[in-house]
Amino acid sequence: MVNRKGGIAIKAQLYLTLGILFALIIAIFAIQNTERVDICFLIWQVREVSKVLIILVSAATGALIMFFLGLMWQYKKVKRIRQLEAEIKQLKKTAEAQEENSLLANSNRCAPL
Repeated sequence: MVNRKGGIAIKAQLYLTLGILFALIIAIFAIQNTERVDICFLIWQVREVSKVLIILVSAATGALIMFFLGLMWQYKKVKRIRQLEAEIKQLKKTAEAQEENSLLANSNRCAPL
């Protein structure tokens, strides 16, 4: 039998390690790119912005987007689990009622003499 909690802990440690490694790579990349640049996006234009700031803001925005997508996925998963638990509860009640009906039907029959 597989210890699911141990597997979840290892998976969480892996994600944490990968997240720290990714943050370190971004930090090194940002530090090596310190010059100032002009940014043009659609109708916006910003002059003389540090590349470090652009890189860090972009990484933080991506992290926030992934965080909120993860929350949405988690919410849907919890909602589905609750729905399935309610279905299981209803099916158990139906099975118990059918079992009681069959026991009553069997007890009402007369035994042959």
